Amino acid sequence: MPRAFAALRRSIRFAPPALTAFVVAVVPLRARGEEPRPEAEPVEIVVTGAPGSARAPAAQSTVIQADQFAGEVRSVAEMLSASPGVSLHALGGPGQATTLSLRGASADQSLVLLDGIPLHGPGGGAVDLATLPASLLDRLVISRGVLGAQFGAGALGGVVELIPRRPRNDRAAADARLTAGSFGTFGASTSASVPWSAEGGGLVALQVDRSAGDFPYDQQLTPEIAGSPYYDFTRANADSWRGSALLRGGWPIAGESGVDVLFQGSIGERGLPGSAASPTPRSREVDHSGLLGARFRGAAGPAAYSVRAWADVDRIELRGVSAFGDCADGTPDCPRSLQSASAARGEVEMGAPLGERQWVRGSVTAGMDRATGDATGFHRRGVFSASLSDDVRLGAVSLFPALRVDVVGKDAGLSPAIATTVRPWSAPIELRAGAGLSFRAPTFSELYLRQGGLAPNTDLAPERGRSIDVGVAYRSAKLTVSAGAFVSWYRDLIVYESFPPAAVKPFNVGSARISGFELQAVAALPYRLTVQLAYTALQATNTRPGTLEGHSLPYRPPHRLFVRVAHHADRFESYAEANATASMPRNQFDTAFLPAQLLINAGAGARVAGTLWIDVEAKNLLDDRTMQDLFQYPLPGLSLAVIARARL
Repeated sequence: MPRAFAALRRSIRFAPPALTAFVVAVVPLRARGEEPRPEAEPVEIVVTGAPGSARAPAAQSTVIQADQFAGEVRSVAEMLSASPGVSLHALGGPGQATTLSLRGASADQSLVLLDGIPLHGPGGGAVDLATLPASLLDRLVISRGVLGAQFGAGALGGVVELIPRRPRNDRAAADARLTAGSFGTFGASTSASVPWSAEGGGLVALQVDRSAGDFPYDQQLTPEIAGSPYYDFTRANADSWRGSALLRGGWPIAGESGVDVLFQGSIGERGLPGSAASPTPRSREVDHSGLLGARFRGAAGPAAYSVRAWADVDRIELRGVSAFGDCADGTPDCPRSLQSASAARGEVEMGAPLGERQWVRGSVTAGMDRATGDATGFHRRGVFSASLSDDVRLGAVSLFPALRVDVVGKDAGLSPAIATTVRPWSAPIELRAGAGLSFRAPTFSELYLRQGGLAPNTDLAPERGRSIDVGVAYRSAKLTVSAGAFVSWYRDLIVYESFPPAAVKPFNVGSARISGFELQAVAALPYRLTVQLAYTALQATNTRPGTLEGHSLPYRPPHRLFVRVAHHADRFESYAEANATASMPRNQFDTAFLPAQLLINAGAGARVAGTLWIDVEAKNLLDDRTMQDLFQYPLPGLSLAVIARARL
């Protein structure tokens, strides 16, 4: 504990003048009175079921409001941990790469959308959640299942929709936030919203984060010997910084028509420290990303339509990275490696009623994906999709059929789906069932990457998956409970195999069956307390014939439990949460396991003057310094943070 507090003092030695200036700027607002806190039921903090995604209204889904974490230091990945069916793979501490798994599917099999626009990493692979700014978001919607018919190819495990903050159209508003914490961690964010008409306005939001990442950790030098001692180490080359911006505007034109514009950009740099067993103190990464989209929306009688175009680009430069570890950047045998990817799309979408009980939607999307890199060369492929979905209301029964065709380069596939909800009683109980079929096209990296010991395979076929799920939900003013079970089958999975003489190459040889149970509950208790619970049970089995058949898929926790208790009042707020993950296999033969982990966090805050709130937060209260992520990357022990925020 003393070391943690000493680290906090070192990391926030700059904070007094910054916080003083912040307080001086905010305290005069007290004369104007504080903007009253909304008095919504606490149970609405997290909602399951029908209020989820508009594209998949019958999917098992979770909505996470970003405002509930206003007094905490939270990344996008940490927010997602409040949902069942979510598993996060973080390569170390703050600012390090983090990917997402939904229902045991790989990171490449889960889509991440920003305002409906698909995101991707360089090479077309998984999105690094650490590059996404949390403070610029309004809410996160997690929909689970094979949802290719609703969202497009690639949604074999599910979809995360990131909904950015919207400009206010009633009055001008602004906010600011400063954080400082252990291991040289600092953050600042601000936003300003200006209305320019009754239906239009603009929003500018900025976020800056920095972390030295030099946290202590404990490691066994001879883990194969039972009872061997732990030794103290300090993480090196784990520093990071990032700057992000969001610009959003809306302009009404006439009637219900208008134009919306969105820009989101990010730039960052971080060390690549490597695993505890194989550190890489000289490897670095610099990345840039940008997204620009515009949409025209309108109505023609009872029908609604929109025309949208967007483009994005991601660029990563690796420095001091070699096939066998790190190297000295700038030397002849250590060239820098550049990878970039870009995408452009145009989309037309229309919805119209058919009578009083039916709403039909259709969309057509077309565009181009491009990727270039020192290890992949330049490649591009066309993308096309067309979808049709229907919402049919038949009394207590609702049906949601959907069909989508996707063409990704030379690969094409059909994604059908059907879902239904039934409300058989007057009580607020809803029964759900659904089934879907879809595919994922190989990424540019899987097709063309030749680097170190990796060989490309241009003959790869798409991965394919199907799933069925059932569930039940109960919702009232004070309690929301949802439970569901699912099973998914995957074939033609892309697996890297040995390729003589000394390389590994991807092949379509994998198959798997993943089944599970998900439970989520939110309860509003007396004294403005809110309790949240999310539990996932997962069984991921390798069904590939041969020596691996019947073994567990690695890196899938069989059980995960998240519990949170929060209190929000006019002048005080606090929370405590626990995230428990069961032991999971680390290899394909069930012979090596990652130990079970328990992470406990807590925080409290008070409104000290006007609209100024001061919060303190502690993460990993047990100060467990032996925790590692899936690939033996050490995770931080006890960390402390101070947060100051205000509406201006």
